[in-house]
Amino acid sequence: MSIKRVLQLGLAVMSMVLLAPQAQAIPAFARQTGMACDACHYQHFPVLTSFGRAFKEGGFTMIGAEGQITGDLGLSIPVTLNAAIEAYSAYTKTNGPTTAATATSKNNNNGQFQAIQSSSVFFGGRVGENVGFESELNIYPTPAGLLNYKMPIVFDVGGAKVGGVIFSTSVYGPSFGLEVLNTGANAVHLFNQFDMPVISAQQYLNTGLPAQGIDLIASNENGFAVLGKWMPDTQAGSGSPSSNYLRLAATPADLIPGFDFGVGFQYWSGTGASTCNVAGIVGGNCSGQFIQSPVSGFTIANGVFDTKASAIDAQLLGDVHGLPLTLIASYARAPSSGAPTGVLNGFQGNIFNSGTATRSSFNMGAELGVIPRVTLQAGLRRAKSGFAFGSVSNATDNAMLIGATYKISLNVRADLSVSKYSGDMYSAASQAIQGASYMGDNLTSIHLIAAF
Repeated sequence: MSIKRVLQLGLAVMSMVLLAPQAQAIPAFARQTGMACDACHYQHFPVLTSFGRAFKEGGFTMIGAEGQITGDLGLSIPVTLNAAIEAYSAYTKTNGPTTAATATSKNNNNGQFQAIQSSSVFFGGRVGENVGFESELNIYPTPAGLLNYKMPIVFDVGGAKVGGVIFSTSVYGPSFGLEVLNTGANAVHLFNQFDMPVISAQQYLNTGLPAQGIDLIASNENGFAVLGKWMPDTQAGSGSPSSNYLRLAATPADLIPGFDFGVGFQYWSGTGASTCNVAGIVGGNCSGQFIQSPVSGFTIANGVFDTKASAIDAQLLGDVHGLPLTLIASYARAPSSGAPTGVLNGFQGNIFNSGTATRSSFNMGAELGVIPRVTLQAGLRRAKSGFAFGSVSNATDNAMLIGATYKISLNVRADLSVSKYSGDMYSAASQAIQGASYMGDNLTSIHLIAAF
């Protein structure tokens, strides 16, 4: 694969990450428990509190004042099927070369306004005493259909929760089965959803890709563990899950008095088959053929991929002089498996790194509540892209982010963020290779998120 196509793929992946709908708070759970959204979320949705972690680790089975239908063999379901709708409005702009005024379509360098960028319907809650579920149905953009689904089956064993999760996701990767830290280990609970690769090393590696599989899980107040088998696909015909996922995290309650501290480790390994349902082709299905990406304009073959990466991360949540503060840090790396062959059904390299050198990133993020309803955000990335061009063997890819949020209500929020990128990936040599596909070194995004 040429360096131009590699860089185009990197930009395509970035576009998918920025524009893909991201699950946040689900008012369906508020209806089920009879609690306000901030019982489970710190500062604002989607960041989890320790209570929110416990609700999720318990398999979404906790119920409040809502009536139940009960019966033999553990039947215990809410009287109503709890649902919620989430919608995003957005304006985004990058600062690369703009499209000519006479062009029939504009790219993001011209600025893009979308009254509805994405919208989903969520269903979730209690299935039985030990069984819960969560599902997300995409409404817009088309095609409509099932985006994400999981069913945890969890039992009390001593002072722990132990069980399994079966899951399928179009956008969150194998960590979707169970993840409760706010570091970007899974995108669901990251405090900034609109330029996640700046504040999360895992999201820089694009670990949020299509996946389906099954996890064994265990948790208590001091931490959680996940051991899973998965495949990088949500389509039929890809075989059985052959990739591995391991997550270990500690959440010691009293280590730092007054603060919610967590630290963890992630490890992805093995190989997996995919029917073209890879990064940049969310929802694609080759049916044994090449498919042309609507994002990047070039073809990607189906085949077998290495699924190799590792990450460490930590979070600290708590009030400082009466102001709520979130701090996160992460480091992740993905080795190169060599350039993809480009041969139909052939080996396609590491799905987390299409370059020829090790891809790695160190990220930090912070969010401070300065006045009621308002927070300020900051992020920093120092990364090696894995891409080589010219005399550069591993192009640097650095970034800084500043942002702010305003809670119009507990379930309606306005977000503003500005990211500035630097390094070899944005050099004159890189721009010359990318040509008209260059998206600049600056991203501005404004979003309005409503969940009801």
